[in-house]
Amino acid sequence: MDKDRIPSPADSTSDAVFVRRVLLVVAIVALAAALYVLSDILLLIFGAILVAVVLRAIARPIRAGTSMSERLSLLASGLGVVAVLGGTAYLFGSQISAQLATLIENLPAAMQSLSKTAPFASVSELVKGSSIGNLLMNAFSWGTTVFGAVATLVVVIVAGIYMAIKPEVYRNGLVKLIPKPHQPLITATLDDAGEALRLWLGGQLLAMIMVGVLIAVGLALVGVPSALALGLIAGVTEFVPIIGPIIGAIPALLLAFTQDLNTVLWTLAVFIVVQQLESNLIMPLVAGRAVAVPPAVGLFAVVAIGVLFGPLGLLLGYPLAIVTDVAVRRLYVREMLGEQVEILGEQAGPD
Repeated sequence: MDKDRIPSPADSTSDAVFVRRVLLVVAIVALAAALYVLSDILLLIFGAILVAVVLRAIARPIRAGTSMSERLSLLASGLGVVAVLGGTAYLFGSQISAQLATLIENLPAAMQSLSKTAPFASVSELVKGSSIGNLLMNAFSWGTTVFGAVATLVVVIVAGIYMAIKPEVYRNGLVKLIPKPHQPLITATLDDAGEALRLWLGGQLLAMIMVGVLIAVGLALVGVPSALALGLIAGVTEFVPIIGPIIGAIPALLLAFTQDLNTVLWTLAVFIVVQQLESNLIMPLVAGRAVAVPPAVGLFAVVAIGVLFGPLGLLLGYPLAIVTDVAVRRLYVREMLGEQVEILGEQAGPD
């Protein structure tokens, strides 16, 4: 009887629904796999967004204090950044480049010297075998590919300039991928995330400059070679909160180890004092409410994103954690759970 039964329209509809669901699951899995494979590109896009946020943050007071148009204020902000970087390179470029060359030349010998006196075969043996250790070793090897890093930086800066000129084009394009009933909520979330990044970046960039200067002066006073280059490294690594200062201290400690124990202790003291100043004085003054991610959450977020996506994920882990925090607070805690929660960037409004 069942073999001779004629399929009903309901059976065809059920089969069609099943096929659609299977195809949807396959599409989601394929999309997730593609996003993971293209994770480096997505992180570079996020880096370009950070560049755009910085340029627009600098242009905002210029536009507010003058009669310049938005594009002219962006041009002025870009020229200002170039002027500052060019002036710094003119005043200290030759000295920094010479010290960086000396630092690159001396670090391998310092690592070998430490390996001979330490109770392990090599410095890499100390961290080998753990996810975080492998991440740190990859970060050091990634940092030696100067050409690739420079090329990546150029791409990110150029893309960031384009995004800064017309950010609404890219934001609206992304929002149009969302069903219409949810578009206003996604737009508000993106605006809040952009404002949160602006607040954090402003404080973080100032902190980087102040920490780099303090470290350079402190290391010069205690007699560590290449103090200016080490200060530059410490300032740059300060961009990655919590983990960055530790990474920035390693080259200085390795060089100090080639001197004597007193130099090592004084070098360690310099980094501890500067970090205490940064945590308790610098960041509260320059950042205010800009850093709202709890320290433990920020630490695990940076480590997790770094382990998943490598050194580039480590570099951008904290700002990604800020964006994730804004999205979770607005889309899940407030909209789905109905809880009243403060969202960083919401009060200041979009740029």
